Amino acid sequence: MAQGNATDPRADRLAMAAEAIDAMKGDYIVQLQKNMATLKATWARVDAKCPNAADLDYLFDLAHNLKGQAGTFGYDLVTSVAASLCELRGEDRSNPNKMKAVGQHVSVLERIVAKNIVGHGGDTGAKIVQALQDLSTT
Repeated sequence: MAQGNATDPRADRLAMAAEAIDAMKGDYIVQLQKNMATLKATWARVDAKCPNAADLDYLFDLAHNLKGQAGTFGYDLVTSVAASLCELRGEDRSNPNKMKAVGQHVSVLERIVAKNIVGHGGDTGAKIVQALQDLSTT
């Protein structure tokens, strides 16, 4: 546990929170894998030609959760790809190119999680995120 800081109790609370997050990092991969399996299964139910609004909304909710959680535990590339996927939420769901982009995001997330890529993924990670964002704008 963090040593007390008599001059700044807020610093104590922040240090304790950081320690708690560090303690959970090892367990997060299991949760990330479960979330990814649910995301993949949800995408498998979506018909790209006529997507079910409820399934697609659930998929975007899952992506939003990944975006919010993954970076906290060091999976910054997951956060970036999930954020890019979330940007597709408001897009025209009848546009096959947009649905293709959703599928590509899910596929990339699946590979990142399967390979347990921690951090930003370096130059390759940046290129992946850029390519997905470019795909999303077509």
